[in-house]
Amino acid sequence: MKKNLFWILLSVLFCACSEQNVDGEYFLRGQEVKFASGNENLWPVYMSGQNMFAIADDLSFHVGKLTKKEWQKAERISGDELQYLNFSQGYNGEVVMFNQPRCGNFDTNCFESLIKIPNADNIATIVDQTKWETYDLKKVLGIMPISIRYVALSDTTFLIGGQVKEDIKHMFSIIDFKNQKFTPLDYWPEGGDPNDTTKFRHYVPNCTLLGNGKGKVLYQNPWAKLAFIFKVDGNKVNKLCDLYTDTLTPTQPTECLSCCANGDRIYMLVRDYNTKGKESTILEIFGNTVEVFDWDGVKQQVIHLDNYYKEIMISGNGNTLFLLPGMTEDIVKPAIYSYDISNLEENPMIDSVEIEKICKANIEKTLKKYGKKDFLKEGDMMVDFELYDYNDRPHHLNEFLGKGKYTVLEFSGIGCGACKMAKPHLEKFYKQYKDKFEMITISEDKLSEWKKKPDGEVSWHEWNDHNLAVDIRKKYDVQAIPTFFIINSEGKIVKKLVGFNEARIDEMKDIVFGKK
Repeated sequence: MKKNLFWILLSVLFCACSEQNVDGEYFLRGQEVKFASGNENLWPVYMSGQNMFAIADDLSFHVGKLTKKEWQKAERISGDELQYLNFSQGYNGEVVMFNQPRCGNFDTNCFESLIKIPNADNIATIVDQTKWETYDLKKVLGIMPISIRYVALSDTTFLIGGQVKEDIKHMFSIIDFKNQKFTPLDYWPEGGDPNDTTKFRHYVPNCTLLGNGKGKVLYQNPWAKLAFIFKVDGNKVNKLCDLYTDTLTPTQPTECLSCCANGDRIYMLVRDYNTKGKESTILEIFGNTVEVFDWDGVKQQVIHLDNYYKEIMISGNGNTLFLLPGMTEDIVKPAIYSYDISNLEENPMIDSVEIEKICKANIEKTLKKYGKKDFLKEGDMMVDFELYDYNDRPHHLNEFLGKGKYTVLEFSGIGCGACKMAKPHLEKFYKQYKDKFEMITISEDKLSEWKKKPDGEVSWHEWNDHNLAVDIRKKYDVQAIPTFFIINSEGKIVKKLVGFNEARIDEMKDIVFGKK
């Protein structure tokens, strides 16, 4: 009896999250939220109370009131002075916007400023920049903050996901935005080599941090397939329990795509699996099952939704769950579905076969209504665009075709560390073999910044379309930089290469010399 009691207590302490703890399993039918005119091409990214913040293709940000039935007309909140915003909740409930340029290495200012909006319930206040409290963060160098959400620990400090230049053995740091200081926390996942930057890039990018307002923090990362609850004790991280582990097992085949939380519950949208532990074939990158935990890590409920998407958000009153596409390349225009979770008992579970049938019909309806993006793939003919050089002379992407040479398109940006690393290797490669190919760098930067030539000129062609390459990136399906397209003399896309290492040069060389 004592032995059994020991194991029961141990399972509670380490958050076993057994199905035995689940109070109920439910199936909900959603309602598609109507978009007001002008919102159709906005992608929702953050919810505060009843207000939904969204990003447009030109990287501007907007905000509009969201109800179960309608997303009201969104107002623009950002101009050219704001570069890229990460949203979080402040210590006193205000909306906090971290203004961040693209950050690719430790020598780049990864923070521009922090902006607090005290009365975030009022859209008129949100868009009125005279009401904002702005804190300069340009002096915070040597840290790479790349979490999606931050957690306020006090009125002046935030917990962020990121590492410091001098010591990469940390997943988390605390930033004091008033004094422009940061402190790394002593934590690294068990079994990982803290000196391995590959592991760092596995654990930290794309991670979400959420707090319950009582000292507990949720870490979730869909890339690493990890989710756990922890507390911050001084300069240390006290891990309390795992929700999902890096190694998926037959007893826990779920993989979390997205999460949201309030002071009482944690909601985890997971990739869909059937009863045999295999992924559903309906749509691999999306999920429709939400697992609900309390802040002790005990699973309370399982909610099956009648639509598939890859992100969830919760209303300020905790009564409505919203299902969203996220920034996905698979849908032309976004949609939002709302689910009433105030009285789950009124939505009994139905047969799993029937669930899959309904979900499959709904996702096919969504794809038919909003379409799939018509982007270019290997084997397709290139599409031309007009761009401009530093002297504003017009050029075309196809102007080197028919001359017996390959064309290499590079999508790049000033703040991209990997792009900077690639330049000397590309310079050497181009100078040595420019009789075999032409190279065009397509800048994704603001024209004013690009014309400063902060990295100097290169031997090949660098062009800018004066519009952040929005339409070009869409058509060529560029999700990260640097991305390279190798195009033959007839205009066919031979190869797409994402990211850079020295092996990329060999791959390019093999193609332009006909070895591939």
